[in-house]
Amino acid sequence: MAKYQVVFASSFEKEFSRLDNGVQKQILKWIGKHLVNVDFPTAPGKTLKGDLRDYVRFRVGDYRIISLVDENLFVITNIHVGHQRDSYK
Repeated sequence: MAKYQVVFASSFEKEFSRLDNGVQKQILKWIGKHLVNVDFPTAPGKTLKGDLRDYVRFRVGDYRIISLVDENLFVITNIHVGHQRDSYK
């Protein structure tokens, strides 16, 4: 089975750079463990509903990563990262 590649959108990089260093390390460690070179990247996440049904939400402590998983190209594009209170606005 093919392994998925992780890509960071410019919006993700911009939001990520605003986070504290400790939070950045926590998120990168989580991504490395749960999304890099895995067979089923949606397993630790939850598919969003309605118009956002193509996106998957991953929970990392009080923070959320919103990603688009392309099962044809085996690519995970991380779109958004932020505190849970800001993630669904």
